[in-house]
Amino acid sequence: MKLYLKLVIFFCCTFSFAQNTISGTVKEETTNNPIPNTFVFINELNKGVITDEMGNYNFNIKAKGQIKLQFSHLGYETVIKEILIKKNEPTITIDVILKTQTIEINEVVVTNAFENKQQQNTFKVDVANSNDIQKYGGFSVMDVLNKIPGVDATTTGTLISRPVIRGLSSNRVLTVIDGVRFETQQWDDEHGIGVNENGLDRIEVIKGPESLLFGPEAMGGVVNFIKSKPAAVGTIKSSAFTSMSSNNLGWRALANVDGAKEKYNWGFSGLGKLYSDYFIDNQSFRVPNTRLLEYGAKAYIGTDRKWGSTNLSYTFNQAFFGILDGKDIVFGPNGEIINTDIEKEKYPFEIEAPFHAVVDNRITSSSTFLTGKSKFDVVLGYQNNHRSENEELTGVKKGYRYVDMTLQSVTYNVKWYTPKWNRFSTIIGTQGMLQNNKNNNEAATVLIPNAKINDFGLFAVSKFDFNDFNFTIGTRYDSRKLDTEMTNGMNYTIPEISRSYNNISSSFGLAYTVLKDLTFRTSFATGYRSPNLNELTSNGYKLESRRFETGNANFEKEHNNQFDFNVTYAKPSITFETSFFTNRVNNYIYIAATGNMVPNNTNPTDMVPEYKFYQSDAELTGGEVRLDIHPVHLKWFRFETKYATLEGKRTDNNSYLPMMTPTKLSNTFYLNMNDFGKFTKSSFSINLASTFDQNKIEENELKTKGYSILNIGVFTTYKKIDFTLTANNVLDKEYVNHMSRFRQFNISEPGLNVCISAKKNF
Repeated sequence: MKLYLKLVIFFCCTFSFAQNTISGTVKEETTNNPIPNTFVFINELNKGVITDEMGNYNFNIKAKGQIKLQFSHLGYETVIKEILIKKNEPTITIDVILKTQTIEINEVVVTNAFENKQQQNTFKVDVANSNDIQKYGGFSVMDVLNKIPGVDATTTGTLISRPVIRGLSSNRVLTVIDGVRFETQQWDDEHGIGVNENGLDRIEVIKGPESLLFGPEAMGGVVNFIKSKPAAVGTIKSSAFTSMSSNNLGWRALANVDGAKEKYNWGFSGLGKLYSDYFIDNQSFRVPNTRLLEYGAKAYIGTDRKWGSTNLSYTFNQAFFGILDGKDIVFGPNGEIINTDIEKEKYPFEIEAPFHAVVDNRITSSSTFLTGKSKFDVVLGYQNNHRSENEELTGVKKGYRYVDMTLQSVTYNVKWYTPKWNRFSTIIGTQGMLQNNKNNNEAATVLIPNAKINDFGLFAVSKFDFNDFNFTIGTRYDSRKLDTEMTNGMNYTIPEISRSYNNISSSFGLAYTVLKDLTFRTSFATGYRSPNLNELTSNGYKLESRRFETGNANFEKEHNNQFDFNVTYAKPSITFETSFFTNRVNNYIYIAATGNMVPNNTNPTDMVPEYKFYQSDAELTGGEVRLDIHPVHLKWFRFETKYATLEGKRTDNNSYLPMMTPTKLSNTFYLNMNDFGKFTKSSFSINLASTFDQNKIEENELKTKGYSILNIGVFTTYKKIDFTLTANNVLDKEYVNHMSRFRQFNISEPGLNVCISAKKNF
């Protein structure tokens, strides 16, 4: 009994003694007036508060150690304050002055792990907000990403797409969700990125090898999906969003609710999508079986304690993607496309064979441990990705199970932020993955064999800051062990293979800001990836691609060296930035047509096109330009132009690489209108997006003509509901996308699509 009383007294005294208060006032620079509703957030504790009407805020914190306070408010430049919470300092006062800004030009980014403003980064990080999906009237998150210069997408219709960054895609671009590398059988372009806007705050994109912090498969770049911040302490926030599209009679809905108390926070969100087949040629031609049914949910709970904070989340998502069957598309005597699909409805929604079914279950644990002047970030993840494909069977709508495979991945990511030494900040860490791919024996076909992959990596990155000079340097060691099982299929055999890959990567970056407005960046980085299972083991007919593919089990690892130079000029009324890069890739792997017809192994009397994977040294060069004019004294006007160009060649014979992004130019005018009646925050945009001819093609690749697409948008707020009306491809232009897998059928992209959406914050 005495021991029990002593323990109670000890814990009570400990908790009461451990309490710290951080408070202050947030004011506007020119008027010195308080700024209410400023969100003040501590990333290490995953905790935030909102300033009151007098601009005051207050945190009650038990934790001790180095933390960063982030002050953000729409229309103002974000400010970061770094402080050290000590045991003998129960009260800390931090007052902040915020500067107004027309648009966000120096936002805070976290993909580089140092949580810096753009100006302090030695490499450029592009940012797309979740609200942009509403603004652009797109079908998916990829419709926002491909608005970034240098970023494109390999598409299969409107609803399946994967990112292409400066010509590199597939396993060369790493997708990160909630701090965990996302694994979803990304070896095939027909497999989409697998991510939607559920629980999403923004997307950060790095163009170029960033293997140091993220590991192998980041040699082309990183697409980092960053979760929404929790609600402010003592509040519950929620929102609902819905949209409808005219072209495919599509519907999308998203809702979320988040809450926070002093010691914990929680949240839940859900999403649903339903799209029919899309139309071209003034609604006269329906592209068969390009429909989608998708639904998902996400829940999380987090807490902060004297040692730091932890957050646990669970995500479920299921999607059914229709597959365009090439036999439904034939050509008439004059070369016109004829749809032989027998669907009776104009807008069919029912999922029928052939289709992909993808189910994702993800569990993520993120924790921060404060240890005085240093801290540890630990992110653990488990993913279960189940992908199946059903093909047509007479008399059975759902068909038969053609492919069925389950990919399980366990990942870990540990970073130690060491104590600062003078002006040096250093991160030392380790990452790894245990992965198992398993085919269901009931499926008729095996595309890739059963396999186990074991990844392990060690890295160290240092950053030096001195006034307007920023410098980063780092190195990383990676190893991969890959083992497959022998697989016997229909008239083919995939042999058992065992491979080990090792690599040392390095990175160097420099940024220098002149007169606070002009920033020069230069960087050199290396990266690598091992061949994926498809490239190593393909040996048969791919029904969905309608071609015979052959891999090579003796492929070597890819390794690249990229030099990047960037100039950014940012003033209150104008932003200009330009980038140039050259990327040398050793042992570049790509697939290309041989020009031959070979017997189909599933039906030897059927002759099909032959495609092979090749490996050769390659060089990709290009650049991007962006100009944004937003006069401070003409707040109703804004003009933005974006340009990107790319060229990819083999270095041995100077021939062009296949599936390289064409040159693109986009011009957009924005007009901000005065409030009238109950309509506020109204604006109008008109965009002309031009894609140039793509004549720089691989020997057996098709050329693609250029085109220009007109898009318009109207945005307004009525009774605290945000409304958007967009019209994409206003002139109903017929055009073929060079990056589309439908190019082989000469099928155009969607015609006119009008989208109306509404969002309400509660």
